[in-house]
Amino acid sequence: MDDRIDFEAQVRSSSFILHLQGDTKDAIIGELIDALNRDGKLPDRDEALKVVMDREATMSTGLENGVALPHGKSMTVPKLVAAFGLKPEGVDFKALDGNPSNLFILVVSPVTHALQHIQFLAELGRALMCPAVCEKLLAVETIGGVADVLTET
Repeated sequence: MDDRIDFEAQVRSSSFILHLQGDTKDAIIGELIDALNRDGKLPDRDEALKVVMDREATMSTGLENGVALPHGKSMTVPKLVAAFGLKPEGVDFKALDGNPSNLFILVVSPVTHALQHIQFLAELGRALMCPAVCEKLLAVETIGGVADVLTET
């Protein structure tokens, strides 16, 4: 079985929220989980929320450059799913640099697809290390725009 992932196709098929409403880490994660659920991508919303929150409890997924990458592995999702969300004013996500996060990418993948999970997170991490890419992402209005920015790097 080929365990590689088509990064661009995966991003283009992701859920997207242009203006996240939450003002806390938990609220932002809940909104992104709800977007995946609303789009029919989660067989069990509560289990997906639990695995992401459990992972977040071990160590914050707030990175640098305003990026947060909450993620988890679930027994119920058949394939990797992701949701992108923006909140220009930012939220305290306990980021490594101490700054608020304003670009959020939530990833839930099957427990049995660890390689795809790691590969997707690594591709995201590589692109998001560049502050200019993060700035461009804050200006997008569609998931297609997100994919265009992430794949031009």
